[in-house]
Amino acid sequence: MTPRVLVATTYYHPVVGGVETHARQVVRHLRARGFPVQVLTKRVAREHKTEDVVDAVPVHRVGPAGERSGSGKWIALPSFFASVMAMRSAFDVLVCIDYRGIGVGIVAAGRLLGRPVIVQAGTAGVLSSPASGSGLPPESGLDRALRGLPRAFYRAADHFVCIARDIERETLAAGVAPERVHYLPHGVDVSRFRPALSPERDSLRAGFQWPADKTIVLFVGRLSVEKGVLELIEAWKILNRRDALLVFVGPDMPGHPWDAGPAARGFAANPEFGGTVRVLGATEDPAPFYRAADLFVQPSRFEAFGISAVEAMASGVAVVASRVGGLGDFLSHETNALLSEPANPQSLADALRLGLDRPELRSRLAAAALRTARERFDERVLLDEYASLIRSAVRAR
Repeated sequence: MTPRVLVATTYYHPVVGGVETHARQVVRHLRARGFPVQVLTKRVAREHKTEDVVDAVPVHRVGPAGERSGSGKWIALPSFFASVMAMRSAFDVLVCIDYRGIGVGIVAAGRLLGRPVIVQAGTAGVLSSPASGSGLPPESGLDRALRGLPRAFYRAADHFVCIARDIERETLAAGVAPERVHYLPHGVDVSRFRPALSPERDSLRAGFQWPADKTIVLFVGRLSVEKGVLELIEAWKILNRRDALLVFVGPDMPGHPWDAGPAARGFAANPEFGGTVRVLGATEDPAPFYRAADLFVQPSRFEAFGISAVEAMASGVAVVASRVGGLGDFLSHETNALLSEPANPQSLADALRLGLDRPELRSRLAAAALRTARERFDERVLLDEYASLIRSAVRAR
């Protein structure tokens, strides 16, 4: 019998981000493979339905309502636990994507109900964070206890999916047995994210009203401080190029202390830069933007994986990115990408200048990046492995 799956994730569609996109990919794939699947997530806006259907999959949203924030993962913990317990007859296995905070409730419910639990970290540090955020001295006994208690729950999960090698190393260092640790990076739909033919590329540019005679540098992601938006603005000031256009595609983070949307929009409106910057806002489908671009930039201060970079690579676009986190698992400087130091506008400007000034280098890097994406990040292959793990976890129980 195909196991019934309950996927728990703090945020889900219509919230847009790497974790949310991946969670939706997993859910869609499981449904396509015949798994009865439901989603349990946090209610963000009050107008969002508590009971909904997304991609023909039931989605249950629990309170309290509130915009995306780090504290939301903890505030919603009791609601997630109570909902899982109430839904006990509706699933055979729990999958918790981005398990910091809510994972305490998910793992506890799984243990009480005798159901297997698979957890996946959204970022490094969940099992080895240096501080609890309690405000206490980091080496105090109480602070260690506050950090240790959640990790004791997390470690009781049956399996750990790791999207990056540093998360895998961290999980093993926390004492989790190797047979319970699985390296499974995010993947992309390589039929959807693909290089454009020349006529298509020209048509897309015309539709976006992008100048045909400028090199297009594309950013796709949340307009957020941690995504390096402020450094990108400073790097563009350093470059001061009139032969290129910087395009931001992605949502603001209203009310969040990391919201860099106003800074990006203010920069785009600055007459000093002569219309060399555009901010387009969020999109449901970034694929056409990649196909129309010449260079993609991901200047993150930290990055668990970096799905936007892989989407760009699969689209045949040269990548400029920070040397951080999971990006280092698959990007190599001047082999399939150009790398810069994180939080360093001058280093970022130098990498961008190299990409802008040498079109033959862009072409070589784009071809190598395309090979990397197709060989290592085909989502069908990776998500089939995810589905196999779910089946084996249920069989073992």
